[in-house]
Amino acid sequence: MIGGVLALAIAETRRLCRSRVTAGLLLMVPVLQLILFGLAIDPTGARLGVAVGGGTALARGEVVSAIAATLGLRLAGEGAAGSARAAVAAGRAAIGVELPASADGAPTIVTDGSNPGLTAAAEARLTAAYWQAVAGRSVFGAAAPPPAIVRLGNPQAHANWPVLAGLIGATVMISMVMLGTLSLARDREGGQWETLRTLPFGPATIIAGKLLPWAALGTLQGLLVLAAAVWGFGLPAPPTVWALAALLPLFAAAHLLIGFAIAARAGTQLAALQGAVAFYLPAMLLSGFLFPVATLPGWAARLGQIFPLTHMVAAAQGALLQGREPTAVLAAAMPIALAGAVAAGIGYAALAAERR
Repeated sequence: MIGGVLALAIAETRRLCRSRVTAGLLLMVPVLQLILFGLAIDPTGARLGVAVGGGTALARGEVVSAIAATLGLRLAGEGAAGSARAAVAAGRAAIGVELPASADGAPTIVTDGSNPGLTAAAEARLTAAYWQAVAGRSVFGAAAPPPAIVRLGNPQAHANWPVLAGLIGATVMISMVMLGTLSLARDREGGQWETLRTLPFGPATIIAGKLLPWAALGTLQGLLVLAAAVWGFGLPAPPTVWALAALLPLFAAAHLLIGFAIAARAGTQLAALQGAVAFYLPAMLLSGFLFPVATLPGWAARLGQIFPLTHMVAAAQGALLQGREPTAVLAAAMPIALAGAVAAGIGYAALAAERR
């Protein structure tokens, strides 16, 4: 019995060593994780943009100097009263400081509620700088009142709200990529794809026919996650939520096409599964879903722009937490559609080559 076990173990070891798919699964995924977590993910390395508005030129100058001297902050702009709050609302700055018109008034610190964990430390640093200025009898005056804190879209700083907003896209992405990949790979290995190829339809028609029901299910899944987040966890649902819902069919279809493209290039279901994991792992890490984009180095943030999830997370947080206009939310449709079109082209080319 022991001899049989050893013989089978040796044979299996040889088979594993000859399998490029297995080697890739064992080596590529850990290497990818090491690169992303070691080089791209640095939650302490964020430099948040701070906009300054209102007050006198002297007061703004002191605040600008304090920002320059504070770790993790950078100046994102300065202007008249109300400009700092507007910059935060428009996404041009993570934090805004609205200075009072008189020296005995208190400033207002406005933060982007879509990332309370990221802005909390900066909020504390600005508050500490304010009290240091008070102690030094700065322009704020010796007996200044405490600064007012305004968290746009998330007044209570719920840490789970940004994650719940991004979860709408992350759930649909994983489901659609996996289903699209395994559906086509299973059909090819099981022989159903050969049957479909005998029909008087081209690859584009076949892919579209397979895509429609899955895209409808992906849209329904996204709506269910949205409804559960709103009713179960109190996530805000402003009137512009319809714009986010309108993105779901396109988002689901784009990831189905990505899954089809992966399966079309893969030889087996295992290889297709490996490709799906290699796609959605960096998408989760670089999209702003797990870690805010502000914590990523420039190259990682630019790389993250190729993933549709990056734009869906921004659209979801913009619609639900930042009060963005419908046009700003729907602007995410362009990069999502572009990613889907590229995937469709790759899949079509691979399947058309098989047909010849």
